[in-house]
Amino acid sequence: MNFEQELIGLLGGPEIKKDEPMARHTSWKVGGAADYFLVPRKREQLPALASLCKEYEVPLTVIGNGTNLLVREGGLRGLVIKLGPAFQYIDREGLKLRVGAGTSLPHLVSGAVAGGLAGLEPLGGIPGTVGGALIMNAGAFGTYIGELVEEVMLVDTAGEAGELRLLTREECGFKYRQSNLARQGIISEVLLQLREGDPVSLGRRAREYQEERLRRHPRQPSAGSVFKNPPGSPAGRLIEAAGGKGLQVGGAQVSPQHANFIVNRGGATAGDILALMAKVQGLVKEKFNLELQPEVQIIGEEV
Repeated sequence: MNFEQELIGLLGGPEIKKDEPMARHTSWKVGGAADYFLVPRKREQLPALASLCKEYEVPLTVIGNGTNLLVREGGLRGLVIKLGPAFQYIDREGLKLRVGAGTSLPHLVSGAVAGGLAGLEPLGGIPGTVGGALIMNAGAFGTYIGELVEEVMLVDTAGEAGELRLLTREECGFKYRQSNLARQGIISEVLLQLREGDPVSLGRRAREYQEERLRRHPRQPSAGSVFKNPPGSPAGRLIEAAGGKGLQVGGAQVSPQHANFIVNRGGATAGDILALMAKVQGLVKEKFNLELQPEVQIIGEEV
């Protein structure tokens, strides 16, 4: 048997898509095709998939909502797994929440607020999933999700592929806009430690944060902040001061509303976005002698 035959045997043929355009699964709406693409129906399938990929030396990529992701036009080799409904759950344990990695952050925040659990309100406007938020240590208004983590459950892909591992917050290596989780495995769930609060006041705060994000951020297809903020210097301000606001390559444009957003005005390609990112980096380097580092994850092959 080969990889494809075993994959079909494990999951069944209809669940597996071949040559699936990743533009359908990223918020930028760009990206080439994945060789194989699937959404596991059961959490128990994830370890078997990780083990199968290691056995056949097939590259494995895991995504959530694709909101912080740029896939090159050459697409992705191997298997792409999207964490869907099987990984979308929230279980309360006192002042803690056990959350599936595929759960959306807005849904998590609204659930916590309704239950009188405080700590997540500033993150409610971030459109990604919990798994992606953990990998990037997503944050807003001075709050980062890593600060609230008690433990993370993941499926090992680095050592004993397919084995479940439980990591403490310290083992996750949370820093500004990063962690070491992607190198260790596939996040399955997280246990968050929150605080008791009043649902009414928490709801008011969460709405205020979301309204502020809506005021600042463009509505066109984007991937959120493109570059990390250098110490003491918001990337958006640097880009604007360097003359990058409104700059355009093909269908991609530096948002006139927020200079650290690149939007797809229609028909943009991953190449357009990458070329525009390079132009912005060049402008900031020339004016401020600073190297802007991408915050978005760039994956896939060139055409």
